[in-house]
Amino acid sequence: MNTLSKFAVALRNDKKAAALTEFALATPLVLTLGLWGLETANLAMMHMRVNQAAMQIADNAARIGDTSTLSNQKIYEDDLNDILRGMDIQAGESIDLYQHGRVIISSLQVEPGSDPDQQYIAWQRCKGRKEVSSSYGDQGTGVGDPSFTGMGPAGEEVTAIANDAVMFVEVQYNYQPLATDAFISDPVIRSRAAFQVRASRDLTQIYERNPGSPAEIARCDIFDSYKEAPPPPRKTGGWSWIFSDDPNAGGGSSSSSGGSSSTSGGSSGGSSSPGGGTTNNSGTGDGSGNGGNNNSSSGGNDGTGDGSNGNGNNDDDGQWCPSWNWWC
Repeated sequence: MNTLSKFAVALRNDKKAAALTEFALATPLVLTLGLWGLETANLAMMHMRVNQAAMQIADNAARIGDTSTLSNQKIYEDDLNDILRGMDIQAGESIDLYQHGRVIISSLQVEPGSDPDQQYIAWQRCKGRKEVSSSYGDQGTGVGDPSFTGMGPAGEEVTAIANDAVMFVEVQYNYQPLATDAFISDPVIRSRAAFQVRASRDLTQIYERNPGSPAEIARCDIFDSYKEAPPPPRKTGGWSWIFSDDPNAGGGSSSSSGGSSSTSGGSSGGSSSPGGGTTNNSGTGDGSGNGGNNNSSSGGNDGTGDGSNGNGNNDDDGQWCPSWNWWC
């Protein structure tokens, strides 16, 4: 029997570390099933949250307007901005709706003077960084177009009645996996919701509360969110760092035998001690971070050190960030 055959027989008869071997063989399968279950549960939860967001936005959009009982209720740009901003807060950081998705609010109405009741999209407002448009048309779709019968899947279109409007909301969201998206066939979550306007609404236009200082319009040709762009990473390394909490502090120092130089930003003073002690003369620094000389002598040894002028410039062309209390 050759050496390889002997090794195979010995390995087959070896009963040691059987549990460890079984664990090593089972771990990949168990880990894969665990991750699949985790991602599936999280995906289902995200579907529910996106659906709730769409319904909440549509419901709120159907309720907004003046409280006047003498005329049709006007709606304002501020009202729509409040709805979008409120959903950003309500959805929370864990979903980050506008960073990874897009919300489109459409006002579905009947075209004035049309016969029969021709459906059309009177206006749209959008928010979110995901670059998608409405699946059923942009603002103005349906004007003079009998083929446009409403918004929604074919055969399930939502329609408005004369002198009324339907708030139709579409949400698309890129699912953010916990570990991996390898188990997700379609990472885009899509949801839609529609609510009929609650009261008599002025359908002629969206008004401005202060025409002299108009509110921002959530235009559908702009893809943005309420979250500011993340700050750039702070610079690291380099010899031109200035380790100080003062943005006007100077940098640079040198020393020699018996002497050293330092920077001073607008301070002066002097101290002396007689009899072969130490003499310390401090010059007056100006606002640009230029310091004075520091000369010292001790005992019988004379040491003279010429100071060097500090330079308050930041060679990294960075800016002082008050929130970080550091250069950025």
